[in-house]
Amino acid sequence: MSNERELFFQLMKRKAKPVLPWIMSFFNEKTAEKLLGNENVPHDLVPNWDYNARCSDKDDWERKVNYSRACGNFTAGVGWGTCISFGHGGPGEFREKMIETGENLRRSEFETGTKKEVHYNPHFYHHYNHPIKEPGDLANLSLPDPNDLSRYEGIAEETAFYKKNDLVVYANLNGFFSGLHYFLYPYDMLLADLLLEPDFIREMLNKVGEFNIAAAENILKCGVDMITFCDDLGSGTSMLISPGLYRDFFFPWHKKLADLCHKYGAYLHMHSHGNINKIMDDIYEAGVDILNPCDTTDGMDMPSLMKKYGDRIIFAGNINKFFFAMDAKSQKEYIDNLIKETGGGFILMDACGIPENLSPQAFSQFCRILEAVKTA
Repeated sequence: MSNERELFFQLMKRKAKPVLPWIMSFFNEKTAEKLLGNENVPHDLVPNWDYNARCSDKDDWERKVNYSRACGNFTAGVGWGTCISFGHGGPGEFREKMIETGENLRRSEFETGTKKEVHYNPHFYHHYNHPIKEPGDLANLSLPDPNDLSRYEGIAEETAFYKKNDLVVYANLNGFFSGLHYFLYPYDMLLADLLLEPDFIREMLNKVGEFNIAAAENILKCGVDMITFCDDLGSGTSMLISPGLYRDFFFPWHKKLADLCHKYGAYLHMHSHGNINKIMDDIYEAGVDILNPCDTTDGMDMPSLMKKYGDRIIFAGNINKFFFAMDAKSQKEYIDNLIKETGGGFILMDACGIPENLSPQAFSQFCRILEAVKTA
């Protein structure tokens, strides 16, 4: 692997049209260990028993390089726990600590008090015990200080290490929509109260938004190339909220974050599952630089999106949610057709993570396909 950073910046500046593979995630750490081998897996794929460290442990930096190489990724994430799942881990997200482990599950707790339960075989997770149960609870909410520089200790040094290893460096940030239901307020109540209690939602969003912007600026000062965040706004057929609600509540924060990234010469990479065609004009206007996962089975047609928005947005994804049920021949034909339709100039990324039932042989075949795409 060589010239990864150069190829990425050529892609972003539209000076070349490479196809750069990037595996978004593994279902869980056990899947990553099975498919990559322990020598290629960092030790911070699961939370520590205390709130996560600032930078990754220095002993893990080389392992994170090995992880990227084994996956075929051209990127590395800075901060504790940034490898296994796009958009999660590191100082820009509310930190997490382990509270319980077992053979088939683990439980963790975030700085906000929200807890997370992860099940294995089959994979399943959910967030619970949110600190806000009703609007009146917001007055007692206390978020961590995003300007506490101890959060970012070692991040600049870790960033420089990955750059020296020819990797594009990203840092994760809380989402704005997803940041509310992951860490503060139950999902179903959030959807209802965007309509029923808009002033309360706006006040809660302002608290998360202000944390996010301050954290992002502290991270950008450390020299990262890219900020990534998750705001899943679509279902398989349409938006989860109306385009009007998106523009009113979340568009201003997305634009503010994009403007901040551009001020520091960095890029903004947004993840949003589902059919979000109705707000693509807004995402374009906000200044988002990269958008994933563009799952064709959700109605997100990458060739059409590239034709309409490709002068400003690089699209990532298009390995749809059913891809890993295909045989190797069909997988290769699928990717070859995508490249033929688009002419290249995108990031190839899985839509939903590498599933836990994928065999090592099937994963190795997939990696060979990715490598052939990159070197073609």
